[in-house]
Amino acid sequence: MEEKPYPFALVRTEFRYEFLSISSKKEVKKVVLISQTDYPDIYNVALLDVLDNGETSDITETNNNDFKTVLETVIQIIDNFLSKYPKNYVIFKGSDERRQRVYRIIISRELSKINEKFQVFGIIEGIPIAFEANQTYDFYLIKKR
Repeated sequence: MEEKPYPFALVRTEFRYEFLSISSKKEVKKVVLISQTDYPDIYNVALLDVLDNGETSDITETNNNDFKTVLETVIQIIDNFLSKYPKNYVIFKGSDERRQRVYRIIISRELSKINEKFQVFGIIEGIPIAFEANQTYDFYLIKKR
């Protein structure tokens, strides 16, 4: 053909990371899904369990007694993503009130360590502000330093 093609680009709007949560009782496949939001530089992070039927869920409880390891894996995945795409932000919230509270507690407790690599913001009514320990937020927003 002699036709000149239109310019094109590969657009990545979703990134899927997978790992196994392992205990002596069971293995659970986990997925961290990072999806572009309506804002081109902000990506949503979701931690999901892969169910027996292949579907994913953010409300199941694995009960594998490896919460800290799972959380550290998610942090490493976020770090990996933001290292590859340093102009982007990731945003997340707990799938229920209890999980949202747990995330707030962990970020508050680990804030000095987290601040070494990331800028952390809380969002209240759509407005991002610098994260402060023990403050309630609607969402958490993170950017690589």
